[in-house]
Amino acid sequence: MMPLQSVPCSAALCTLLLLTCAWLGWAEQCSTEPKLSKGRTMTRHSACKEAGRNFTFSDSWLKYHLHSPLTTWLLPALYSTVLLIGLPANALAFWVLAAKTKRCASTLFLLNLAGADLLFSLLLPFKISYHLLGNNWLFGDYACRALVTLFYGNMYSSILFLACISLDRYISLMHPFMRNGSRHVRQAVGICVGVWLAVGLGMSPLLSFPHSHHVPELNITTCHDILEPDTERDLAYYFLALVVLGFAVPFALITFSYSQMLVRLFLKGRRYGHMVRLLGLVLLVFTLCFTPSNVLLFFHYLQPQSEWHNRTYTWYVLALALSAFNNCLDPFIYFYVSRDFRARLREVPCCGRGNNKSSLGRTSEKLVLPQRSSEQSQP
Repeated sequence: MMPLQSVPCSAALCTLLLLTCAWLGWAEQCSTEPKLSKGRTMTRHSACKEAGRNFTFSDSWLKYHLHSPLTTWLLPALYSTVLLIGLPANALAFWVLAAKTKRCASTLFLLNLAGADLLFSLLLPFKISYHLLGNNWLFGDYACRALVTLFYGNMYSSILFLACISLDRYISLMHPFMRNGSRHVRQAVGICVGVWLAVGLGMSPLLSFPHSHHVPELNITTCHDILEPDTERDLAYYFLALVVLGFAVPFALITFSYSQMLVRLFLKGRRYGHMVRLLGLVLLVFTLCFTPSNVLLFFHYLQPQSEWHNRTYTWYVLALALSAFNNCLDPFIYFYVSRDFRARLREVPCCGRGNNKSSLGRTSEKLVLPQRSSEQSQP
């Protein structure tokens, strides 16, 4: 079975990769002659005309976007909040899951989700410095490629692991006979490895395109905010497919599994408050964090007009910052999903008083989870 230590090792390797790219990379030198190109975000209006007058760079939406308080103050403030809350919360959760809880399928899924969140927290200082410096990337194109790849990889790996957790809950309630102790754990290990491989392969195309772009008028180098027309065209269908396969399909699976569980509990006349809270929390993560950014990303690439193409991107970067708050909400999912996690968390001096456990919590868990032998016990 894959050791639990492999997840922090993977996070360390990814961080080392990003730091190595930053050390080796250098900002590409571009021609000082303004180019007429429609980037992924903004349209360079250096020499075009609009409404019968010259539309200079100083009037362009690009300059407004790159100098706006939204990108230079609000975005770093949001990312800093996620870093201050998410890093200690997920580090504590990862330690409890890796060192204190039993080795079972649910623990593996939660542990990998916590590992993905930890990796994302390690990327945030690069994002924060980029925006605080006026959207100026200092670490070269290769580091920018690595940052973009890891940033999107974290989002979709979190979505996939949330789907795995939901399906595991579904199987434990609807088909408990399918859970066969150690074999189920081995299957969970294979699923986790498969998720990471799928995310790695799915994100690999992002590494093959340049994402940094020098803006001579502002003397800055952007990272993923401006793409060349050829790059944008090549990535358009890629991002559309990524939204469908990486967000829409897992969201449909989560909605199906939890709705079936609620119907099952309701028909049997059981109390289902615990399951409702868990469902509500997962749906909150998807609705607040993942849905706005993925919907805006989808419509961003469907916009034929430059003006709306640019405006949707401005909204998208804000939604992308809000999606980072899943790192702050995921520890609550660990608390609701894993009974063992709750018990072990209370043993931590800063989080509770020993092994005390409320009778209400024990009652709700018995109603939600089917009876199992000690060998098959799940958190």
